[in-house]
Amino acid sequence: MARDAYGIIIGPWITEKALDNRSPERGNRLEFIVHLDSTKGQIAEAVEELFEVKVEKVNTRISKHGKHASVKLAPGFDAEEAALKLGAF
Repeated sequence: MARDAYGIIIGPWITEKALDNRSPERGNRLEFIVHLDSTKGQIAEAVEELFEVKVEKVNTRISKHGKHASVKLAPGFDAEEAALKLGAF
């Protein structure tokens, strides 16, 4: 089933560890709760569309909170800057 970017990304995952992982030295990653049926490719496309970045890699896992996606941005793109667009400082 095709979904728009807002249908794939449910919301940001904001924890102390997720905030630490935003820095380039610690992974340059953004963390999200995503729709349970979304694929890694769909998640990457949604993040690229919403934040105007390039995605290098997506890891997913299922937790009690839903489907969790850890999105590593490609070199040259800053997760801190992308998070500011989200309003998650």
